[in-house]
Amino acid sequence: MSLGRETTPTPDTVDAATVAELERALEETTDPAPPPLPPISRVAGLGSAVYWTAWQDLERWLAAFVRFHTEDLQGLRAAMKELAERRPPPYDKREWQYPAHWVEALADVIATPGPHPGGRLPDLSRVSAPHWLLLRRLAELHAAVRDGTPPPYLLATPTTGTGGLAPAALVARIEGYERAGVEALPADLQQALLRLPHRTPSEVAARASRLTGAAGVTLAGWLARRPLPRTRIGWRHGSGRYLDDREPAATDDPSLVPGIRAEPTGLELVDHLLSDPRPSRWQADGDDPGGWVAMMPHDREAMAAHLLPHLLCREHGSHLELAHVQTLTATDGQPGEAIALLVAYFLLNRKWNRASSGVSLLLDLAARGDLPAAEVGRQLALLLRRTWLKPVSLRESMELAADRGGHHLWQVMTGLLPVYLPGPGERAHAAHTQALALAARIADRTGARGALPCVAEIAGRTGDSGLIREARRLHASLT
Repeated sequence: MSLGRETTPTPDTVDAATVAELERALEETTDPAPPPLPPISRVAGLGSAVYWTAWQDLERWLAAFVRFHTEDLQGLRAAMKELAERRPPPYDKREWQYPAHWVEALADVIATPGPHPGGRLPDLSRVSAPHWLLLRRLAELHAAVRDGTPPPYLLATPTTGTGGLAPAALVARIEGYERAGVEALPADLQQALLRLPHRTPSEVAARASRLTGAAGVTLAGWLARRPLPRTRIGWRHGSGRYLDDREPAATDDPSLVPGIRAEPTGLELVDHLLSDPRPSRWQADGDDPGGWVAMMPHDREAMAAHLLPHLLCREHGSHLELAHVQTLTATDGQPGEAIALLVAYFLLNRKWNRASSGVSLLLDLAARGDLPAAEVGRQLALLLRRTWLKPVSLRESMELAADRGGHHLWQVMTGLLPVYLPGPGERAHAAHTQALALAARIADRTGARGALPCVAEIAGRTGDSGLIREARRLHASLT
């Protein structure tokens, strides 16, 4: 279906029915996520409002800018003159890579009426899909303001502090568009769809099905046939790919090759975001992973896959911060390999983080019933086998988690041991013996029962090495 935007007159005011419906929709929202930042209520404050620090700041600035363009254009012009005096437009830049570039260009369009240069998007090949979605939203709004045809309000403005959008609120917004004869901005609509939860109350879906405009038809189709993304993670080394979990480690540093699969929707930006991320481990032009989570707050596993190419960098450290992953794990959606790998990495990484930081990630997910414990263990084993991360960090993190009551730790160990322990013909190291001793302590604490084949195999070997003794002790405890 087409989502092309026609040039239509923008109403001078938002009709009272739309305002009332939006307020009712938000009152009925039962999303347990924290509320968003309060909107900017005074146009005079928009010129000095922060818009570059975090995604919440940018979203509230954009929402206020569009709203005041309809409600108080003269006041908006005065505020944008104030901003333009402090932050001149980016017309000397070859590409507008950062959101601030677009905000400052928007300010100039309002502050100084007359012809203005068009937007300057960077090349798609150098931009991660989440950042590209943000830039496209900014570019289309800039073009609409230059043409004098911005909408009276945005569709994608979140209704929760994690970036989520209440389905009833989006239906009400599109109903208001239809009454006013306003066409949706394509990127704004697609971002709005990605912010919706996977479950919609039946009465809200019924209202959506009665919408007749292009945006309404798209929304109804999305609610009826929303794709569920699936992720997978590949590992690459200098001469090829790892094909088996127990494959001996290559001598060069690995890189991650995450993949995302979903049924195509025909929506350009949605399909781009629900497909394989760029494989580069370097920051793409203007990327800020801190704001990505809010783009798909109900599909955290898919967003985790977009973060993974930035994770492993031995020389400079990860381009991801612990705060990015903490924000991600607080959102919604079934966790899988990608979430597990991020948790495992921060359990082992000590360059900038304390042991307690990674443990908090693990325990927070476990407390919500969202911890893929065995998969975290598997990812721990892969990181220990294939990267520079050290087993001593594993012991520190697991013991600290156990002290804090981590009852899921035995499940973590059942995922770790089959991949990490040396098989027949593999050379054993002291770290393997220490891993078995750690597993035995965790099994005793949690009352674990049930033999593990990888432990039983080592326990059944002839000899009396430390590895075999620890395997026998653990095997006896389990059986």
